[in-house]
Amino acid sequence: MLAKCKRKAKEFAYGAFSNSPRFSTLFYTFLSNAFHGEHFTVVSGIFKNIKGKENIGNFRRNIHRIEKGLITFPLKPIFAEAYIFETVQTLKTLIQKTIDPSTLIWSLGILNQYFNTVENTEVTLKAKKEFQQIRPPEIEKLPETYLDSDRIISNISYKDFFELNLRRRSVRYYQNKPVPRNLVESAIKIALQSPSGCNRQPFMFRIIDDPLLIREAAHLPMGATTFAENIKMMIFIIGDLSNFFDERDRHLIYIDASLAAMNFVLTLEILGLSSCIINWSDIPANDKKLKHFLKLKNWEQCVMSISVGYADPEGGILSSVKKEVQSVIKYN
Repeated sequence: MLAKCKRKAKEFAYGAFSNSPRFSTLFYTFLSNAFHGEHFTVVSGIFKNIKGKENIGNFRRNIHRIEKGLITFPLKPIFAEAYIFETVQTLKTLIQKTIDPSTLIWSLGILNQYFNTVENTEVTLKAKKEFQQIRPPEIEKLPETYLDSDRIISNISYKDFFELNLRRRSVRYYQNKPVPRNLVESAIKIALQSPSGCNRQPFMFRIIDDPLLIREAAHLPMGATTFAENIKMMIFIIGDLSNFFDERDRHLIYIDASLAAMNFVLTLEILGLSSCIINWSDIPANDKKLKHFLKLKNWEQCVMSISVGYADPEGGILSSVKKEVQSVIKYN
């Protein structure tokens, strides 16, 4: 009876506070703490972004914006003046500290193309002089924007790709053999080709394969309790909210990480490995355990976890029949 009364009271509260955004804000301020964790993570990320002048997310976003300017038709003779000098200065600082080789080569190539393209103004000339002081490593060819006609031709048929997707199923039972790290890294290499908002790629793959650590890691996601003892590798995809300067982008860690995850698990199948994507529910107690286990920062948030291994041939597979195409389509 008490449980029924609580359920009814909850239903009434949701109904009463669902009439406007202001009412719903009052609900989550005074009657529910469901979003407190998200608020804390988002605010921590924005503060970290503001204080971090050499923020890699902001830098990659600026290079991406310059790239878009270079392919704009018709090409503007002058653009990016508002942030070009800041971008070059950040690059100089990042080179002295730490920057991954791919980001370095990409930024050098796009900035080089930019200064060879735009008209000289007081601002662009000042930035160009700063850029020319940077001594890039020996690189045979710097990346540039290119035409659609220059894209790589793919010979993968629709049938082949559809069959790969049919093969990819959530596998929960694995053989008792270790997962080669080089295969997982090869899959991540393809995962990183997935689209990402302003090419920030605001996520990390935290891989647990140590036999002692995997025992604890496999029991952290709620959805893995029935097969945790069978898992040989657990991966947590962690979003980094310090890549964003505004609340408007707080969902991008989920979008970008999910796009990468799909490429990742499909590639695993090609490499002979199987996986199971496990939902990470927004439960404060679980977040606290994971943050302690992985030593996460305040602005880092788990998006999902993935178990990986060699499928047990005798392991059961859910049919998981998908919806019909027309049931998820609405034109215009």
